[in-house]
Amino acid sequence: MSDAQGEQMQAHQPMAEEMAGMPEVWRRLLAAHVPDRLGRCTACRNSSGSGERWPCSLHRIAADAQRVYGLRLGQAVGGE
Repeated sequence: MSDAQGEQMQAHQPMAEEMAGMPEVWRRLLAAHVPDRLGRCTACRNSSGSGERWPCSLHRIAADAQRVYGLRLGQAVGGE
């Protein structure tokens, strides 16, 4: 992972932490923000018709939220 990618992940972390408690939100984002055949996000289209490179920032945040949710669930079940 590059330094820029690491910085992006840190910037997304507070939003992912907050979104982790809203599984209906991150599930919908993960379902909507998928790549097209050119590797662009289908939900992040702009007026020219091209989308952000996939995975887009919203997909990354939602995926991080899903990971945090799973970690929290595991802690609750495991009692840690």
